Amino acid sequence: MKLELCDKRKAIIAQAGHLLVLGGPGSGKTTLALLKAQQRYSYLKPGQEILFLSFSRAAIFQVLRRCKEILTPAERRAVNVQTYHAFCMKMLEAHGRLLHGKPTRFLCPADERLQKSAFEGDWQVERQRQATEFGLYCFDLFAPGTAELLERCSALRELVADCFPMIIVDEFQDTDDDQWKIVKALSEGTDLFCLADPEQRIFEYNPKVDPHRIDKLREAIKVTEFDLGRDNHRSPNAGILKFANAVLHNRSPLPDTSNVKQVNYQPKKFAEIVHAMVISTFSVLQKKGIANPSVAVLARSNALISDLSVILSEDHTYKNQALPALKHDVLGDAELSVAAAIVVASILEWSAAPAEKSLERTLQLISSFYRLRNAEKPIKKMAKLARAYAEAADRVAKGEAPRIKAADGLVAALAAGIEVTGEPVADWKTALRLLQNNPNFTLLFREARLVRLCRATDALAAGLSNRWLDLGSYAGASDLVKHILEEELRIATERDPQGCVLMSMHKSKGKEFDGVVLVEGAFKSKFFDKPEKQPFDASRRLLRVALTRARLLVTIVRPHGAPPLVDP
Repeated sequence: MKLELCDKRKAIIAQAGHLLVLGGPGSGKTTLALLKAQQRYSYLKPGQEILFLSFSRAAIFQVLRRCKEILTPAERRAVNVQTYHAFCMKMLEAHGRLLHGKPTRFLCPADERLQKSAFEGDWQVERQRQATEFGLYCFDLFAPGTAELLERCSALRELVADCFPMIIVDEFQDTDDDQWKIVKALSEGTDLFCLADPEQRIFEYNPKVDPHRIDKLREAIKVTEFDLGRDNHRSPNAGILKFANAVLHNRSPLPDTSNVKQVNYQPKKFAEIVHAMVISTFSVLQKKGIANPSVAVLARSNALISDLSVILSEDHTYKNQALPALKHDVLGDAELSVAAAIVVASILEWSAAPAEKSLERTLQLISSFYRLRNAEKPIKKMAKLARAYAEAADRVAKGEAPRIKAADGLVAALAAGIEVTGEPVADWKTALRLLQNNPNFTLLFREARLVRLCRATDALAAGLSNRWLDLGSYAGASDLVKHILEEELRIATERDPQGCVLMSMHKSKGKEFDGVVLVEGAFKSKFFDKPEKQPFDASRRLLRVALTRARLLVTIVRPHGAPPLVDP
């Protein structure tokens, strides 16, 4: 791929040693890093590679796509693109024995959350004890363990430097304390190429993410610094970046651009207006010549994303025009959604097993759901529910009645019998309604609705349909659904965004779409958090990230009376 470069970019590619390149969304930082890797490729020795570190698998996918556009096959093979966690996992797997003298093992996030929910002491201390004494590492200890390895072992630092004489560090401003220790330790023997945008800091709620990380880099390592300013190649003629920067800096008036549309709604008209604006965004993009546009629908909370998924799944009418249901993906808390979907699947199994066994399994799975939810963010109510449903399952196993009022609806439904027909979509909705009609299962129902994630609905329907054809029942549906959803999640991480995708603003970071629809709720998921003081700096940074995910078009949907995006 032939690219015309300005003098500044040519200077960056030619500059030796440690580099820091600053630039906003779409300024070409990733492209420039790959061109630098291309230049460095000719100096690599046999067996050496260039390491590209980023935060998410979605960002990794974008980098790999750019690699195909810019690098030759031989050059691509020499660029090792990994997330921090993947890199650290490999380091611990290969060299972790140096820390504790034992083979390294890993505790997957779902299992850790369940262990954490059942542990009554200080989980931070306990998981560190497991790593130190047994070599068992949970997800969040990958980076601390690798940092300790590299800081204590100079021979290992030299080995890594010899393997990777150049390391590209993406989104450097978001590195946490342990990731910074890794980068700093490796800088002794390898050249760093750090890419950063100080105005894309959206993870400051994590106490280990230092807002002054870039300054710490300047103090600790001698870097040659380049600033790409506000160059924008993602949407150079759209005016989106100017609009986003005005929101970020609370600068009035907002730029007048046809590529950013603002729409207000009355609460009673919320569903049809949101639906209409999403369909309108697709229509405008297609008129611009995008045959198969990608559109992200973004909100601040998963609760609103769940509501939006239901809205887009139903028919509406707007200004006398019929709006058909819109097929879409949802990217939410995948583990929690999977756990909720397995509960629904267990209800489908009721007709294929004895009543006591069926109820016991469903109650146990509900307990697991609440344990998983509690492990994410410990709340006494969730822990209490997890224990209550586990105790109820134990009582059912002993032939006794469960002593939890919330389970009465399930007991009654089981006694009455759930009618399944072999039509998986209709049967799934029937099982889901048992949760919807029980106010005690609001959270469970909301998460179960998100099984649209990763276009998994087609795979689920096919899998359940085949199970019915083979057995005449949904026996084993819960295990089948677990397997299908986990596989669909794995595939989704390797797929380019297509069609309509719903996700939180935080999850959108590192992704690009042809169009973006930002939605603010009238009563929840507001753009500006009340606990945060004006001028809402953190919220403005998050809005800027969300706005700049779009290449061509942004539609902002807000309630009437919402505070203006910028002060007058």
